[in-house]
This record gives sequence, C-alpha cells and structure tokens, in this order.
Amino acid sequence: MKDSLIKLLPYGIRLLRKTIKITCDRDDSKDRAVIYALWHSQALAVAMYGIDKNIYSMASQNKDGDIATILLQGLGFGVVRGSSNKDNKDKGGAKALIQIKKILEQGYNIAITVDGPTGPPKKVKQGIVYLAQKTKRPIVGIYANISNYISLNSWDRFQIPMPFSSIKLRTTEEIYIEENADLEEYTKLLEEKMIGLELKENT
Repeated sequence: MKDSLIKLLPYGIRLLRKTIKITCDRDDSKDRAVIYALWHSQALAVAMYGIDKNIYSMASQNKDGDIATILLQGLGFGVVRGSSNKDNKDKGGAKALIQIKKILEQGYNIAITVDGPTGPPKKVKQGIVYLAQKTKRPIVGIYANISNYISLNSWDRFQIPMPFSSIKLRTTEEIYIEENADLEEYTKLLEEKMIGLELKENT
C-alpha cells in the first residue's frame, strides 16, 4: 500500500467511527496505568473506542508495524515499537519493556494484542503477563461484540466494523500478577477469561 494512502486511512477510520455506536461496561475514564488485553482480530474495533484518549499501544519492528504506527498515531494513540514477548530481546522486547514501564509510571494506559502479531489466533502469549508482573499493574481483558462486520482473509480473520453497526465492549475484572506467580498459569487464566467474555456475549 502506498504511503499516501496509508496516511489517509486514519481520516477514513475517524469518519467510520462517527457512524458507529460504541458502549463499554467499564468506566475507563478512571483508569490509570492499566494494561488492556485484546485479540488482534478486534484491534480496529477497540481502537475506535480509544481514539484521542491518550492510550499507548505496541507495534512490531517490521513493515506491518510501520503501517500500524501511522494508523495508531493518526488516531491519537502513542506507540511503542517492539515486542511484548519477554524472550524477544532482538526484536526490541527489552527496550519496549523499559519504555512501557515509564509510560505506566506516568499514569498512561496501554493496549496490547495478546495473540499478535502472527498468532495463533486467540492464544494469549506470555509477554503481557510478564509485563504486568514486572510493572505491578493490572491487566483488563477486552472483547468487542460487533453487530455487523466483514472479516479479512488473514490469519486472525481481522474484523472491520461496517458503517452504522454497533460495538459492545465487555471487560474482565482487573488481574494482578504477584511477584512469584506462575506466568504460564496466569497466561492460561487470562486466555480463559477473554474467551469467557466472548462465550457470554454469544450465548
């Protein structure tokens, strides 16, 4: 995609947002230094709710990350480049962790796609749990119930809300990770709670 077209996308998303009704079961106006967990497939729906709210997000250090950075910044998000995977030091993981810790200390919230950037879909990666443990900040899982959308032919079946649709955001309780907690155990717990939100909304 040409750079000129990419730079126009945030304007298109903002116009689309004006036609969509979005509600959330959490009063996020009181959130300070919260780590939001979401599925990669629902990143656009959640981002629409977060427009101009001074939330930070992560983008990988590749061409897809370059595009994501332009889109996110155009929607009023701050961006941290790198990986949330604690083992990906060569992909900016260590540097990103330091940046995120500073961002959270300043009271900003951050949103992370827990199964991105390459999947498998709806399998939570351990990085977000490690991040929450090291920063001592809570994780809040988010699920977007979109009334009408199209799915792209991508690994995650990325969802694009249609004009005049509605989006209901459902959230988990705050999850704190103790210093000596089993990261694998809490990774499974977060995954179960996020899938539980989806099941509850669709039954």
